[in-house]
Amino acid sequence: MKKVIFALGFCFMASNSYGVLLKASNDKFVDAGLKLSIWAQDNGKVTTNDHKSVNFSVENARLYFAGQINPVVQFGANIDFSDNNVLIPDGSARSHDKMQYTIVKDAFINFKFKKSFQVTAGLFLDPWSRIPLEDLYSFIVPIEDYNPGVSEIDIDGAKLLQTSYAVNPNYLNYNGVYKFKPFIKPLVPFTFGSDVGNAFRDTGIAIWGDIAKHTALKYYIMAGNGRYDYQYGNNAKSNLKYGFRIELTPTFLGYKGEPDYVDKDTFFGKRKTLTFSFAYQQQRIDCSNPWLNSVNQTNICNGQTSSTTAKAYTFDVLWEQKFGDFVPNVQGAWLLQKDLGFSKANSNISQPEAKGYYLQTQLLYDRYIGIGKPALVLRYEEDKNKNYYVDPANQNSFITTKVFLTDVFVNYYIDNENTNMSFGIQFLNPDANLINATSNGKDTIRAFNDWTLAFRTVF
Repeated sequence: MKKVIFALGFCFMASNSYGVLLKASNDKFVDAGLKLSIWAQDNGKVTTNDHKSVNFSVENARLYFAGQINPVVQFGANIDFSDNNVLIPDGSARSHDKMQYTIVKDAFINFKFKKSFQVTAGLFLDPWSRIPLEDLYSFIVPIEDYNPGVSEIDIDGAKLLQTSYAVNPNYLNYNGVYKFKPFIKPLVPFTFGSDVGNAFRDTGIAIWGDIAKHTALKYYIMAGNGRYDYQYGNNAKSNLKYGFRIELTPTFLGYKGEPDYVDKDTFFGKRKTLTFSFAYQQQRIDCSNPWLNSVNQTNICNGQTSSTTAKAYTFDVLWEQKFGDFVPNVQGAWLLQKDLGFSKANSNISQPEAKGYYLQTQLLYDRYIGIGKPALVLRYEEDKNKNYYVDPANQNSFITTKVFLTDVFVNYYIDNENTNMSFGIQFLNPDANLINATSNGKDTIRAFNDWTLAFRTVF
């Protein structure tokens, strides 16, 4: 049994909970379980014509499977269920669409030829920056949708400020109504998933593995559908997304890396770790055919007939080490996406760029107070879009827009990742340029705060 339980740590298993084990033999088995994330929120006003609201939601309900046919052929799937809670942003309530239908979140087959050479095919987490490569239930800061705060601007803000005509060049025709174009999130990789609420995942194939003792080096090489072959229609040629990620851990200093495919936000003091990572992605955007997305009428080529290659770079670092009863965790990332198609400001043509960084820390007190262990979490993120939004005051030029996010949370770990709760606040501040670029002439987006109480269980 010990051998079987150890094997369940393969590949995409991001939790130490093993659910129900169905065992045909020591080499053939499947593990199944249930994950739940329940939220209560006091939501701030996203726009000047919005209202504060209190909302309860099932942030996530997930049935998972993981197992193997033999020591080489392994498999897994995550199925997320609808909570039938389809609130729309109407000025009196925050959007809580969540899962409107049951969806296969992940579905993959993994061939483990050896630890240093594995091949995964299917739908799975994109090996991009650390957060997109982590499981939802491992986040030490609860993340709504796939980028906290920014999604509220794009969803609620765009809905509440929609008009019947283009009030400025940043308003696009969405099935008969005009909304400002969404802020580009540098944290989201070039995946097909961002149009189906599955932004951190892509369908493709990845070669990966860990090398040397204690995972001194872990690598990923991936080819996938990507954003510009799937999400934006009428591409003249099929162009896949290609990328790689390298993780380096100085094991000669006593640190240990993460051998599994999925990374973790914290090890709860059970592992002394320091990991430096670099990743790169690219995908060609072929503009030789007229590009027009029939869903949101976004012409990503803006009349250009030459092609371009979208590129993305990221560098991230994680350090965690236990000192007595305290476990500090510090991490950060820098992200850059460039040449993201073409933008037009009258006759001025440019290529959009999204840049950002975040710093995050948790201090865990590794002793029980009551039934759990408390931890304090601080997080700061700054995102920027360049050559994307047209300046409403001078429609021949572009303006650089920014969003600032600050999170302060207290976590209470009853059983580490398997049972915990979080309570805290997020402050979101769009800069003046973004407020002006998305204004409908009467109302605007605004700075707001969200209070969140989150409960998570994994079985």
